[in-house]
Amino acid sequence: MTYVSNFTNDTTSQIKEYMIEVITFDGESEIIYVTAASAAEAQEMAAAEVENADYTMVQGSWFC
Repeated sequence: MTYVSNFTNDTTSQIKEYMIEVITFDGESEIIYVTAASAAEAQEMAAAEVENADYTMVQGSWFC
């Protein structure tokens, strides 16, 4: 199971682009860009794109 850590304060439901760092069980790091309505949704989407994902972190977000 992938751990999703969420340190952002998403108070709006507007669509944003998120820069998510995905760390794998092997210790590798990959940056994924996704468009989502919340940080939690963005992290789940990014984790699904990376094989062997361990946990995710939001590195940045901005309005589209």
